[in-house]
Amino acid sequence: MALHDIKTFRDALSAFPSGVTIVSTTDHEGRHWGFTASSFSSVSMDPPLVLVCLAKTAESHAAFVRAKRYVINILSEEQQEIALQFSRKNADKFGQHAFRFGTKSKPHPPVLPGSLASLHCVAQDCHEAGDHTVLIGRVDDIERCDATPLLYFNRGFRKIEREELAFSS
Repeated sequence: MALHDIKTFRDALSAFPSGVTIVSTTDHEGRHWGFTASSFSSVSMDPPLVLVCLAKTAESHAAFVRAKRYVINILSEEQQEIALQFSRKNADKFGQHAFRFGTKSKPHPPVLPGSLASLHCVAQDCHEAGDHTVLIGRVDDIERCDATPLLYFNRGFRKIEREELAFSS
């Protein structure tokens, strides 16, 4: 089957449920940058590598391509509003949210408390891929929180029921 058009492609991709992340960094001038992403995945267990994709048109693109470190915050369902805030251009992304910022003695990119997990990454590589850049990071620290995940499916946020399904082998 041939690819008909970009709308068909986007519609097909929206059928894949995904978690939601906020990726954050601090540049060499101390300015904080961040974006919302659902295009996130593990790459390798040894070494522990993850990837996230960032649009080349994003305001934060240059900062993340140059970043030495960033944090991928995997969001809980209570963090839907912040996911929306970080998806907007020209928005005050960090001002109204309870991020934990690094200090001179313990530098780190902004961490969002209440996230299911915050993966502290050292920038490993980045690859141009069409209209996006794939950022690959080596995870060197993890913070966890017990919460219900924020889910994105069919162009909207969804709630999931936490029901265990039997797995037959």
